[in-house]
Amino acid sequence: MFNLLKNKILLTTAVVATVATFILNYFFDFRLVNAMIVIHVILGSLAFIVGAPALLAKKGSQLHIISGKVFFWLMTYSAVFTLMVSVMPFHISPSMFQISVMTLYFLIGGVRSLSFKRGNHYLLFDKAMTYTLIVVSVYLFFHPIIIYGTYSPLRTVFGALALLFGLTDLWIFRNPQNLKKFWLFSHLSKMLAGYATAVTGFFVAQNILGGYYNWFTPTVICLVYISFWAHKLKVFKGNNQISVKKITASC
Repeated sequence: MFNLLKNKILLTTAVVATVATFILNYFFDFRLVNAMIVIHVILGSLAFIVGAPALLAKKGSQLHIISGKVFFWLMTYSAVFTLMVSVMPFHISPSMFQISVMTLYFLIGGVRSLSFKRGNHYLLFDKAMTYTLIVVSVYLFFHPIIIYGTYSPLRTVFGALALLFGLTDLWIFRNPQNLKKFWLFSHLSKMLAGYATAVTGFFVAQNILGGYYNWFTPTVICLVYISFWAHKLKVFKGNNQISVKKITASC
């Protein structure tokens, strides 16, 4: 049932986003890049709304799974549109490119980590995704320093966060036992980070707090919440399997 639902969500989101972009571009005389930005905003806003039930619902419940799948596809397509816009002529934005790569890494990695508990997960794609994140983050950190002689606060903070996640993943990938041990924490932390990007987009678009507070406040809250789950799952105590079984049996 859920595989069928996932395929329907994937197809529906792709078709609607593509058709909406075409309509805005062809019938309403939107430039292609502007049409893509509008669709990105709509998808991101919907992801922000739909992701809340997945965040608040009991982990492993039907509401959590269904709303999580819808959030995943909405936010994934939103990030893909942003990624494309960030490299289009006259709209090149290294910061948006970096955030898009991070968002896709969080979302895809968060979903794929669910299969870590089976112990036979094929890691080639996960490693490639992690190395890509690290390379992009390191390059975009040094790029403004080399070219302009200054650093970018956004690229520095988000780059450090990306390196933290990426290096942690590489450590987990080294030992198959780590996959079974940390699958739930990996899933929760990455999906929370993915949702934080949706919240950040909303804060920035609406200018809720102003300046860099719009960018960094959701990140700080997200890291605090991730720390809460790390404590709840006893991640750093080496016996988190007991906590995992208590929290969910079917996540």
